[in-house]
Amino acid sequence: MSKKILLRSLLPLLALLAVAPLVGCYAGYEGGGVGVEVGLPPPALQAEVRVDSPGEGYFWVPGFWDWDVARADWVWAGGGWQRPPHEHAVWVAPRYHQRRGGHWRYERGHWQ
Repeated sequence: MSKKILLRSLLPLLALLAVAPLVGCYAGYEGGGVGVEVGLPPPALQAEVRVDSPGEGYFWVPGFWDWDVARADWVWAGGGWQRPPHEHAVWVAPRYHQRRGGHWRYERGHWQ
């Protein structure tokens, strides 16, 4: 088999192997409370101005750093007024835990 053919057949496999660890980290990430391992800590929180509530039944959810899988980086999710999904729902703020080896575990904020 020539080197050119071998390289063409191995290139997709190498690309798959390069992203495979990321796929495992983010499986099921969209739901609240699911943790992901990331390699860098979140930046410092940003200052925000809380505007008046739009009405009764709204709850202020402060801004937080969210992990963007596509960019593999932190993005700021600005605070805002939200209606809880049901009467007894409680907002659980995102959590960031430093792990061994310089890694961080991020648990996304969610309604519980």
